[in-house]
Amino acid sequence: MSEQPVSVSTDGFESWNDAVRRARNGETVAVISHGEHIADVVPSGELDRLRETIEVLSDPDVQADLADDEPVVFGVDAIKALIDERIARESR
Repeated sequence: MSEQPVSVSTDGFESWNDAVRRARNGETVAVISHGEHIADVVPSGELDRLRETIEVLSDPDVQADLADDEPVVFGVDAIKALIDERIARESR
């Protein structure tokens, strides 16, 4: 999202031109009306990409594939155990 949101009013054509220019340059621009964030102007295609990402990540099979089943390890002994496990696996 843009660091400096564009304020938009009904006669704020310059603000809209700035929002369009910034979106054209790949920036997402917050639209502020009367001090309230009401919308975002996003680069062309960005909304489609977000919808596709939501659809893919909503798939239970994809969620299962992305699940991290590896245990979290800490410390020198855990790292040594992982290295030993890798060496054993590669020597097979």
